[in-house]
Amino acid sequence: MMQELDSSQRKFCEAPSGNNIRLLAPAGCGKTLCLLFRCKHLIEQNRRRRLKFLIVTFTRVARDELRGRINTESEFESLRGDRVEVMTLNSWGYRRIKGDDKNYFPNLITSQRDYHFTMLNNLQTVWQSHPSIKRAIVKKRNTTLRALMNVMDAFKSLGFDHERHRVFDQFAQHLQLLQGQGLTHKLQQQFEELAKLGVLETKIVSDGSEVPASEAEEVHESFFRFWREATAQLYGSEILTMEDQKYFAYLDERKKVEERNFLSGAACYNHILVDEFQDVNPLDLALVKAIADRNRATITIAGDDDQAIFEWRGATPEYILDPAKYFGSPFDTYILGVNYRSPSNIVEHSQRLIAHNENRIPKQIKAADNKRKAQIEVKRTRNLDDALEYVHNIFEESVAQGKNPSRMAIIGRKKSQIIPYQVFFASKDIPFCAAEDLQVLLSDTFEQLLELLLIKTNAGRSLSQTQVVSDLLKLCDLTKSFRLSKKDREGLRSHIQQAHPTTLVSGVDALSLYRGALKGSNPDGKVSLSMAAAILSFIDAADVSDTLLALSEEFEGLQRHFGKAQDAIFFVDPPFVQLAEYASSYGDDYSRFVDDIELAKQQLVYIPPFDDDDPGSAPAELWKRPMHLMTAQRGKGKEFDTVVLLDVVDGIWPHKNTKKLRDLEAARRVFYVAFTRAKQRVVMLIPSRFGDKETMISPYVQELGLSD
Repeated sequence: MMQELDSSQRKFCEAPSGNNIRLLAPAGCGKTLCLLFRCKHLIEQNRRRRLKFLIVTFTRVARDELRGRINTESEFESLRGDRVEVMTLNSWGYRRIKGDDKNYFPNLITSQRDYHFTMLNNLQTVWQSHPSIKRAIVKKRNTTLRALMNVMDAFKSLGFDHERHRVFDQFAQHLQLLQGQGLTHKLQQQFEELAKLGVLETKIVSDGSEVPASEAEEVHESFFRFWREATAQLYGSEILTMEDQKYFAYLDERKKVEERNFLSGAACYNHILVDEFQDVNPLDLALVKAIADRNRATITIAGDDDQAIFEWRGATPEYILDPAKYFGSPFDTYILGVNYRSPSNIVEHSQRLIAHNENRIPKQIKAADNKRKAQIEVKRTRNLDDALEYVHNIFEESVAQGKNPSRMAIIGRKKSQIIPYQVFFASKDIPFCAAEDLQVLLSDTFEQLLELLLIKTNAGRSLSQTQVVSDLLKLCDLTKSFRLSKKDREGLRSHIQQAHPTTLVSGVDALSLYRGALKGSNPDGKVSLSMAAAILSFIDAADVSDTLLALSEEFEGLQRHFGKAQDAIFFVDPPFVQLAEYASSYGDDYSRFVDDIELAKQQLVYIPPFDDDDPGSAPAELWKRPMHLMTAQRGKGKEFDTVVLLDVVDGIWPHKNTKKLRDLEAARRVFYVAFTRAKQRVVMLIPSRFGDKETMISPYVQELGLSD
């Protein structure tokens, strides 16, 4: 039965049936196969009992792969029927909440409109009685509603409990628990978001940045008390966010355990297997534990601490490093030792790299084929144009050699690094695929940016008075963080019209003389003059590149803004620097630049998430495109013939603000995942400079055991 498995895989699959197991499975070691063979072995060893299994995955892709192998491979025929359930935690939670009532359909909110309606209607009676929340909503309604609900979900992900954390001491104790698990950064993100929304007070620190001034007591008083009441209100109203599917299922499952209402017979899972366990957050952990406790099932957790890269969603490698501590029961450990995907030098260099992390479990990994080598390049480039041409040549070479070009990936650490490649490939008529969260070009804000570039093409021409006023108001809307109010707009419009401007410059002159109210006040025309100065820098820019930089530096409405980022991906990391460098070859040809942007937008297709219970036909044709653009986090679990890593310099890999040991190790894990996606070739691009600053090669190159 086990002849196709290697010795490390066989040891895991044939492990004693009554023990909890931790399977450490580095990339390419056949984890999926092992999980299925483990189920098969347990069934064959217990023919007198009808065992039932739950396999938990964290992505639909992993779920569908497991289901597909069970349903199509004869080796796993014994797992068919109702013997093995393969589900995401979200879909399991939703089914659990519905229970046996086929007519009960909880209201699952997913759209921006749903979030706004829920906060303004279902939760209004709650926030009206909490002054800090009410003040934030009234002051910035459009950006606050969704952002507040996102923070509410984040608190659930972090394991806060509206039923158990009733008083401050219980809240503070959980804060300390999370800090001990390495989740301080995730907590700090939520506190900073609350400060930006105006819920918490802020202070200016030594480097000039604004941070929450709040102690735990203020967080509890200003937000957490509201959170508890709002969560209870949602629970009672049968309104669910995506995170609530797990949270409310956990509450119900925990209650059943406390009542000793255990499951048995056909309804009971005997074994629970959790895939990619390094990616679980505190809520995921609590739900898995509650399911196991109620079913009195064994637990098998499978994953790789070296690939724990989802701290941004509240995950922590601490859980897979010490599962006994968090489950309260011992685990036997098995380690898969053969990488079947990667060439031997990829395995060798990646193991050298990750060995620099201290907070990990040492592993001895070897390649299945010691003779197979990948081509590994450290390529220095003069500028972005040089890098683009080099990547283009790699692609053309693969086409000329008859290889399948669809297996080429361009991987960056930041989303903004990917944007110039989208425009470039579109201009070369090379189809590409980009994940939906990279599609900055399709955002409404990017559309506004293109409108400004078209306004720039007419900046020196005579125009109708109506056109000048319209263009000028569009520019004014973006010079400050938020658009003009209706009252301010009408006052400014009337003033400019009275000046009868026929060019944008004369319209700016009229703006500089305006002394009416703007942004609540306009003492001595201070706001008017600052708007006029920003717009003049835009008008005076010499070419496309300078125009983009002027917009980046002078237009506050286009700068990074985490509050707005809840609604528009553009504000997470505005790609001005990258676009400006790319645009240097366009000179003052704004029309051609905009046309190429439009071509790139045509390539981008929104990939909607498909329903857990009705996946339908995934847009497979998109994944067959010859080029894939992604961040390292998006690359996890995927493999490509060729991988190009962008901007492998110190300050990006790792980021310049990464200082603490825990954060440095997390950054190294991200690079490790990106590097190990390749099957045939890895190219690390090293730009010689960014703008007027010289770069230094990333320390990861030396840690890999490579030189440039």
